[in-house]
Amino acid sequence: MGRFLVLALSLTALGLAGMARAETLAPETSALQETPQATADDQTPAEASTARAPEAVAPPAAGPETPLGIAIKARLEAIPQDGSDQDKKERAALIAFFARGGRIMSPAEKLNSNLDRKPQLLDPAAVIEGLAGAPDKAAYLTGTHPRHPQFERLREKYADAIAKTGGKPNAAAKKILANMEMWRWMHDDLGAVHLMANVPAYMIELVKDGKAIHTERIVVGEIGKQSSIFTRPLKSITFRPMWRVPESIKVNELWPSLLRGGGLMRQYGLEVETKDGRRLDWRTMDWRTLDIRNYEVVQPAGRKSVMGYVKFSFPSQHTIFMHDTPDKWMFNSKQRTLSHGCLRLRNPLKTAELILAEDKGWDAAKVDDLAKNGPMNNEIPMDTKIKMHIAYFTTWVDDAGTLKTYSDVYGHEKRVTQALDGRWDAIAKGRNHLAPVVPDQAQLTAKPVKQAARSGKSANDDFLSSFGGGF
Repeated sequence: MGRFLVLALSLTALGLAGMARAETLAPETSALQETPQATADDQTPAEASTARAPEAVAPPAAGPETPLGIAIKARLEAIPQDGSDQDKKERAALIAFFARGGRIMSPAEKLNSNLDRKPQLLDPAAVIEGLAGAPDKAAYLTGTHPRHPQFERLREKYADAIAKTGGKPNAAAKKILANMEMWRWMHDDLGAVHLMANVPAYMIELVKDGKAIHTERIVVGEIGKQSSIFTRPLKSITFRPMWRVPESIKVNELWPSLLRGGGLMRQYGLEVETKDGRRLDWRTMDWRTLDIRNYEVVQPAGRKSVMGYVKFSFPSQHTIFMHDTPDKWMFNSKQRTLSHGCLRLRNPLKTAELILAEDKGWDAAKVDDLAKNGPMNNEIPMDTKIKMHIAYFTTWVDDAGTLKTYSDVYGHEKRVTQALDGRWDAIAKGRNHLAPVVPDQAQLTAKPVKQAARSGKSANDDFLSSFGGGF
């Protein structure tokens, strides 16, 4: 076991600590080439040591670009395919690294800043120790892959897809493979009770003990103002909430309006506060010398509130949440990329009722009364840990075994596929949405342009549209 402990330590030093933000080699460069019987994703390491070698191997798409990738590739090439049991175990540890997403170590850095995920890597020493004590080596190694039922369903569909093409993945198979890779980034424990919002499907599920107990439509961020992909615990549900205007809207829309008299502030009942919550009179402030980034802009709860009756908070650096909206027309659209990044929920009160029934044992009547008659900005903290997963899956296998596919609206599936193919230079990462907002001086000096209200849509919609999209 001495050699394996050295391997575990080297993997930790190279990848799990010091190289945590580096990409690894693509599947094509891993020396685990696909055969007609199996693929790198479907083949266990034990099977890999005995599987028939392919007659012809396609040249690698690209070589590894980091010390971690170079080290793993070199070691895999050095291990004989028909080597000793020790060799097979070492190969198994390396493949287990890939089984948990080691090919893309930092999606946010290497693919797009909105992909706030990371591979759920297994400890190499633990894998080797577990393999040594496992009576069924193949079953143990298969178990190093994610155990989510959806991953297993996709894996079966992937096997079916490549069987039809003689073992070479086509576009449909690569679509499934990219989604399998994104499942490798999901937490092992999604939560006994959790929320799963799938952006490409424009749907959210409340899940209990592995079964969806409620499903609802959502609106997600525009293509240029994406809903970020991440997991955080649900912190609170707020009834009759106020709205704290995000930095980008303050800088790009409200500041120019204030320089021209503050028409948007008056029309929609917005107020200015200090960072510690002290209310100021924006009418008496000289916005030619002041910087709006040093202040908060809020919309108090009430009839004009863009938040509606309910807000669900799961704090993160992305500063988005899920909330009600008075603009129900949005949910009739097929492609619901209409917000400024937050998730809008078609029937938030029903979702709040079910969550608070689980968390506090409250009945629907109590929740309905709080939403309509309770105090303004009434925040109800969660007592139990309920995870909020904002996910990005463009393929999904339903309970009947039907493979459903969705449009790659943000391009994340394409980026994952390019990374798995080793085409790192082809990836269009897009802008860093977490970068500080910089004022556009041209906007600050431009003359106002009057926008006509659109029929069939509410005043709140016109308000948010003037900000380049709803929040």
